[in-house]
Amino acid sequence: MSEVGKLITDAKQWVEQEKIWDDHMYATAKDVPSPPVGEGARRAGEGSPHPAPPPSPTGGEGKSAEKATALKALYEKYKNCTRCALGPTRIKIVFGVGNPNSEVLFIGEGPGYEEDRRGEPFVGKSGQLLDKMMAAIGLSRQTNAYIANIVKCHPMTNPQTPEARGNDRPPSPEEVATCSPILLQQIAIMQPRVIMTLGSPSTKMVLHTKDAITGLRGKIVPFDVDYFYPEIAAMEELKIDAQTRESLRHTQVIPTYHPAALLRNPNLKPESWVDLKLLRDTLAKR
Repeated sequence: MSEVGKLITDAKQWVEQEKIWDDHMYATAKDVPSPPVGEGARRAGEGSPHPAPPPSPTGGEGKSAEKATALKALYEKYKNCTRCALGPTRIKIVFGVGNPNSEVLFIGEGPGYEEDRRGEPFVGKSGQLLDKMMAAIGLSRQTNAYIANIVKCHPMTNPQTPEARGNDRPPSPEEVATCSPILLQQIAIMQPRVIMTLGSPSTKMVLHTKDAITGLRGKIVPFDVDYFYPEIAAMEELKIDAQTRESLRHTQVIPTYHPAALLRNPNLKPESWVDLKLLRDTLAKR
């Protein structure tokens, strides 16, 4: 492609991107009203010890109902989990939210201040941005997407001051190793066509790599089912049947930046838009 042709292509991409992602997408929380809270999140904030569990199937049949039932049972199994140091300091476990039968699963690193209180992933400023990112390509946590994290409890810099803002940190390797089997069970239940990892911690876990997100984003990588679900598993929970194993062989992973990184550095917006379009086009293929 000539230099002029590249400039034209880049200009078209920028116009398309700005048309869908206007400046409101990067406004602060005080500039943008919070989206309506879903019924599950409202119940989670009403003083109950745990967030509302994944919804029970209502009128659904077949695989969709089975997945909803299995996720609900998984939530019940782990809602009181204290297997790592994060458990005793959390306010609410943050299991996941969305349609259990979704073709796409978004994976972040862990709950923050707002998520810890509401029991739902991505509900703060990063969550508002993620909702707009999904909407730009026709996705929504209410209808056709699912969101989860590699750890289910809030990693805090100082657990002694849980009411402090800015008390977040990435989960430690030990915390990820202890908690990620819950996510792996969610993946095995959902069997998504595509996983989009949000940021370095989730990308490194899902791709079992130490490479930086800058060198991984913009690519489609097969999900390594045999790495995560070995034939001889130390954990009984990670043993899957042949049909599930075969289904997960078709799952693809698309890494991208965490929404928080976009809030800090809007210059990453063009690359993240390329990743979203790659997700959109991948889902459109049958």
